[in-house]
Amino acid sequence: MDPSVTTPGHTTHRSPTETGIWVFILADLSIFALYFVVFAFEKSRMPELFIAGQQTLNQTFGGINTLLLLTSSYFMARAVQFARIGALQPFQQALGRTMLCGTGFLVIKTIEYSDKFSGGYHIATDAFFRNYFAFTGFHMLHVILGMSLLLYLRLFIRSSQGFQQNLHNIEGVGLYWHMVDLLWVILFTLIYRVP
Repeated sequence: MDPSVTTPGHTTHRSPTETGIWVFILADLSIFALYFVVFAFEKSRMPELFIAGQQTLNQTFGGINTLLLLTSSYFMARAVQFARIGALQPFQQALGRTMLCGTGFLVIKTIEYSDKFSGGYHIATDAFFRNYFAFTGFHMLHVILGMSLLLYLRLFIRSSQGFQQNLHNIEGVGLYWHMVDLLWVILFTLIYRVP
């Protein structure tokens, strides 16, 4: 099929929102890539310190948070699919489930931070905890922003016309949410799992 030919009602035009979200995602991924390089460099200079710090982390909490965000990605993908076909109630349910998983992530991360603080660990403890709190805290801010965007969609899209007017926004929020989930998988692997 000739890519220049479009079906009725379908255009190849990209909205400013769609272009903007891709620029934002690429910029954000670049920032995290720099973080990962810094983390790897510092870990290579102080491997014993990083291994000791890693052993204080709650692997169960990290694993549950990973499952929560992967599950949330599934529900977000379903929400986008439902938006594309104009299915309002399933869209709202999928968004609600995405938000429930995101809330679970935030609750567990807060418990984990509280555990670290009560154990005497904080951002100034050492290089490992500086990286741990900086990276996971920055990621947590991304989750909070994502949750705010999900709440916005859930509150303001109340009709099938809302889908038509906001499909690019819904897809953009979906892309952002998947990026947040991907970043967590990388953070979990680097900080919690790789010795």
